[in-house]
Amino acid sequence: MIRLALISSAETAEAYGSISTRLHRAAWTAYAPVDSGGSGKALGQVTEATSAEALIAGQADAFDAVVIDADQAAAERLAKEASANGKPVLAGATGGSLAALGQANTLLMPAHPWRFLPSVQSVKRSLDDNKLGQAGLLRIHRWLPPGEGVGALADRILPDADLACWLFGSTPETVWSLQSAANPEYIQFHLGFANDGMAMIDVAASLPSGGDYFSLTMIGGTGAAYADDHHNMNLLYSGGQPNAIRASQGRADLVGQLQEFVDAISEQRAPSVTVADTTRAVEVLDQVLESAKSRQVISGKEGN
Repeated sequence: MIRLALISSAETAEAYGSISTRLHRAAWTAYAPVDSGGSGKALGQVTEATSAEALIAGQADAFDAVVIDADQAAAERLAKEASANGKPVLAGATGGSLAALGQANTLLMPAHPWRFLPSVQSVKRSLDDNKLGQAGLLRIHRWLPPGEGVGALADRILPDADLACWLFGSTPETVWSLQSAANPEYIQFHLGFANDGMAMIDVAASLPSGGDYFSLTMIGGTGAAYADDHHNMNLLYSGGQPNAIRASQGRADLVGQLQEFVDAISEQRAPSVTVADTTRAVEVLDQVLESAKSRQVISGKEGN
């Protein structure tokens, strides 16, 4: 049994508490707030510290591994402290500077919850099982409520940059993007991969609050797969009658991500999401923003 500590807001603790019974070989045993006044009561009977620093430094015996759900600066700082204390870390809202932390001997898994949506997982399995042939065209639409400035838009681009690299299994060779002058919260970008693979992605952050929507289509050499989180529907077509799979998405991304973290610890292996994945996605994100500013095609970095 892996004893987990959570460092987050009280609101986020409620989300993690709601999935406790869906985890295998793990249980929450400790909590610390990222802000004053936070409570971990939603996690059940756990050891509570007054601060994240107090939890890591003074109550390390109460947990085996830690989940950090905080803003980027706090997540990276606390991940470094926990790693230095020999604790495996699942850290959210992290950026490219995680690369330095990845040199530690302790397990460090960046949070990429978008990879663990059931519909997206189904598309990836279809690719891995060669049901679609070679990946050809990836199309992603993401519509979101308004954000706050360039930083918010960058945060919203990162998941799709990562999904494209993950599904194609490589880094794009070319990056081109166009941002609307009339609506700066709309951006479209194209990623060119080896063997004529292409991702066409648009992110619009101008819908009324609460009106988010996401869809993903992968067209391969012999078939196509579609994922739609709005109606929890996944479609698979490779000739003949299309198959429709209705998947329950309700916090399944958190469950899948946490279970992968726990399994990697238990099996003493690297997690399926690595620091290198985050670093690659951040590099692509930077190229997308650079292309939008310069209105030029950017040559991506070679490598996987």
